[in-house]
Amino acid sequence: MFSMTGSTLRRVALGTFLVLGVPALAACDNEGPAERAGESIDNSVSNAAKQTGQAMENVGNAIQDKSREVRDGN
Repeated sequence: MFSMTGSTLRRVALGTFLVLGVPALAACDNEGPAERAGESIDNSVSNAAKQTGQAMENVGNAIQDKSREVRDGN
């Protein structure tokens, strides 16, 4: 059975953020409507990656808690 620890979940979240966040680093100098829209999209993706990472960590913690309960017979 595959077990994801909290550190593994953080690595997955960080990897997701880096993959999705790298285009945000290629900003141009002209701040026009397209640039503002791009920044808005980048912020949305970044927030989604953070929330996904936190949700994955919460699920991993819940699985670990239940596994301990089953193991300990509680």
